[in-house]
Amino acid sequence: MGKIQILPEEIVSKIAAGEVIERPASVVKELIENSIDAGAKKIRVLLVNGGKNLIKVSDDGIGIEKDDLPLLFQRHSTSKIKSFDDIFRINSMGFRGEALYSIGSVSEIFLRSKTKKDDIGWQIHVKNGKKSDPKPIAMQQGTEIEVYNLFASIPARRKFLKSDSYEFRKILDTLIPYTLLHPEISFFLIHNEKTIFELYPEFSEKTRLSKVFNIQEQNLIEITWAAPDKSFFLKLVSGDINVQRPKKDVQFIFINNRPIQHNGLSFVVNDIYKKYLPSDTYPGFAIFIKIKRENVDVNVHPSKREVKIRNEVEVLNAVRTIIEENLSSKLKPVVISYQEKPESFLNQASETTQLYHQKNNDYQLLFDSDSQQLSQLEDFKKSFLQSRYIATVLSTYLLFEYKDRLFIVDQHAAHERIVFERLLFQIKNGKIKTHQLLIPVSISLTPTEMIVWNSGGKKKLEEIGFHSTQWDNKTIAIHCCPVGIKNPELAVRNILSHGNLSLDTEELLKRACRGSTMSGQQLSEEEAEKLKIQLTTCNNPFRCPHGRPTVIEIEKRFIDKQFLR
Repeated sequence: MGKIQILPEEIVSKIAAGEVIERPASVVKELIENSIDAGAKKIRVLLVNGGKNLIKVSDDGIGIEKDDLPLLFQRHSTSKIKSFDDIFRINSMGFRGEALYSIGSVSEIFLRSKTKKDDIGWQIHVKNGKKSDPKPIAMQQGTEIEVYNLFASIPARRKFLKSDSYEFRKILDTLIPYTLLHPEISFFLIHNEKTIFELYPEFSEKTRLSKVFNIQEQNLIEITWAAPDKSFFLKLVSGDINVQRPKKDVQFIFINNRPIQHNGLSFVVNDIYKKYLPSDTYPGFAIFIKIKRENVDVNVHPSKREVKIRNEVEVLNAVRTIIEENLSSKLKPVVISYQEKPESFLNQASETTQLYHQKNNDYQLLFDSDSQQLSQLEDFKKSFLQSRYIATVLSTYLLFEYKDRLFIVDQHAAHERIVFERLLFQIKNGKIKTHQLLIPVSISLTPTEMIVWNSGGKKKLEEIGFHSTQWDNKTIAIHCCPVGIKNPELAVRNILSHGNLSLDTEELLKRACRGSTMSGQQLSEEEAEKLKIQLTTCNNPFRCPHGRPTVIEIEKRFIDKQFLR
């Protein structure tokens, strides 16, 4: 007897389900897309335990006819495709007929629906792929789907699901892009009987972005461009220089009304913003692109997270040109003009100085203390302590002179190192010094950040000296923070936006110390000298907590060679 056999349909369906349904967020995605395709104007999502025990999605769309209900849970059953060529003219969110079939293979489902022409609705029950006959039920027009105990019949798969809070954050990450894409639709989200958000219809994506992420609409800009032949359309809704995120958590890309991930488009927008925002901060944006459907393949990924664009390089170049030409007139930060591009100058200087360092040891980047001998470190400290403050340049760098050498200090990186070591010392000795804020700092959190704060983030903040309370379902207030933290909002957001509550105290402090920023603050000569002294007392004075250099030493010989002296 041969060894090869045909797998039973029950096993095949569960294997296939894994291609589409990875976790509760995958279920929410598929059901939301079906509601949007049904023309819903109101979508309500109810969750229990991060969606692991119950996901309920109800809408007021066109509904499903009684005769179609049993066909919903057959593989490749769809109303979106009638021929192969239709695949390249997709105008809807879902189209392959895999979603409900896959969900029904790994969970228990109650589906109820009513069309406008019917007097009553109909319900069907599916459990592990087995369907009941439709039964009449009283309900309003629309569709309601309840998904119970996802992967309960596959314990090996269910155990790979993470905590309720983690799975819920994944659902938030999945749901929010659709709220931005369809501001005309009302969205309601309830988790464990707690209302997370209620979003009512808005007139624009700009207003919806403002409401979802608690960003003042006056700090958002909008760019719209359309090709004369209507072959290309672009809309960018993005924050101005007042919207600075510690990570890329408020960045969304949509192509032909579909939320996607696209590294090329993400890089282009972030690269443009580099000239406007401080380092280690990112813009918030939503970019909407429409191109001819035949130039986009949306069927290259099982969950449709990625698309393939024909002539991708041309599209990226067009996006860069449009945004650069329009953004500069809307963003007006204070800048210093150079005769040549700062980036090319820095790269050139870096290559040259490294070359001289290798050949002549005229230049030292003083941040790798492990590679220096103790005597060399002591010599540096003596020279640095005896140096004389000259000036501050570019509102960021402090210049000190001593005999035949020049010290350049990044005041932001230096201050981070000083504050970090001070706070770490205080925590290790059992008491961190804090100061009470005369006026509490209110911070408008994103839905994900609020979940993190409620799920243990508040306690983590208290461990390092931040005392906070909740004002409403979108806002917390900081009443107390560690001494040395100049920007409590940035420090707190750097911790909450990361989402990882298992961080140790030292890692929390590293994130919080970004809120000790002094970049852009003009220091007096006395303050600059104080910073110099404090930096030399640090255990590792040559790196900020995140690994960037704090001090560069340049010898006069190096400068002479640049001028061919």
